[in-house]
Amino acid sequence: MERLNILFLTYCYPPQKFPRSVQISHLVQYLRKDFNITVVTSEPENEGDPSLLSFTPLDNVVYAPKSNFTKIIERSKGHRIKKEILPDFQYLWHFDLFRKARVLIDDSSPDVIITFGHPMSTHIAGLKLKRKFPHIKWLAHFSDPWVDNIFNDYNAWTKWINKYYQDSVLKSADRLIFTSQETIDLVTKYYSEEVRKKSICLPHIFNQALYFHQSDHTNEKIILRYIGNFYGNRQPDSFLKALKLLSHEQRAQLRVEFIGSEAKSIKDIINFFKLEDTVFTYPAVSYIKSLELMHSADILLIIDAPTEKSPFLPSKLIDYIGANKPIFGITPPGTSQKLIEEMGFLVADSRDVSDISNKLMQMIESFSKNKSKKVPLNIRDRYSISNVGEKMKDVLETI
Repeated sequence: MERLNILFLTYCYPPQKFPRSVQISHLVQYLRKDFNITVVTSEPENEGDPSLLSFTPLDNVVYAPKSNFTKIIERSKGHRIKKEILPDFQYLWHFDLFRKARVLIDDSSPDVIITFGHPMSTHIAGLKLKRKFPHIKWLAHFSDPWVDNIFNDYNAWTKWINKYYQDSVLKSADRLIFTSQETIDLVTKYYSEEVRKKSICLPHIFNQALYFHQSDHTNEKIILRYIGNFYGNRQPDSFLKALKLLSHEQRAQLRVEFIGSEAKSIKDIINFFKLEDTVFTYPAVSYIKSLELMHSADILLIIDAPTEKSPFLPSKLIDYIGANKPIFGITPPGTSQKLIEEMGFLVADSRDVSDISNKLMQMIESFSKNKSKKVPLNIRDRYSISNVGEKMKDVLETI
């Protein structure tokens, strides 16, 4: 069978330090053994995370530079006004992406185009390319809901224009990929059966080879480690309040580490609850270093924003699964909660301090009895790069 030519369009790609960069790189590296893949992405504006380049060769990458007009608007004042007018923060770049991709298509005639959002404006470029080259198959890949994302801060205009683009993308793309079934249900509930039928669930993935050199550690205390920053409504307040409810003896068994969360506001709340001897903050680390820290922890911590329900499948949770360590989830009912409980680990509602405290006590007792508890093999297989990569390969060959 002749190798298909695939065009990946994405704003995020190594060395840019985004979780999305890692996920797309994993797919590219797995699929390029069977397909001719060209990645069209934005030019890095800083050093990013050089560790991502240890598993991401850039020999198949083409940059779509931002035009002078795009740069001038981005650097101009009036950020509030731009937020009130533009569909998302990279809307202007989608024009630059479209122009670069159009030239590549004229030169190489790809068989399939895949657009990756977030940011969702990448899909707008895909929509325009589909209209210009209707014979080329188009697959739109979503890491999060678009208009239905509960963390959107839309006004009436930006909600309307994003809904217009979402309608057009969902109807025009040949296939739609989402990372959880809950997201499919949320996004497609008001659309036709045709849209739902072309929607596919392919989750985030981890690459076991990147953990290969790690060795097991034995820690004096139970190290409960959170990797990542806090922002918006995703804050550790409820967790710290719950930690304060534990007895001194229970807290003495724990060492909590926030990696990448060194903001003064976080340190202030730790000091406010007088938890300086239990909770420690550290600066952000590279992606490869974060995998090492996941592996050397005893228990890995997920903290999500308090909502009634969450359809999100964070890629960090999948990296945690790759580290093969117990996971304690402070997360609303939804995708993450179901997955963590399926693995046999504890979950507390992020809105319930008492529930978090009780689960912390159970976690300490459970770990003391069984320190070798791991992620079930069938779940690790489900999110492995080989399993999801093969499913993606099937989608591309049958689209």
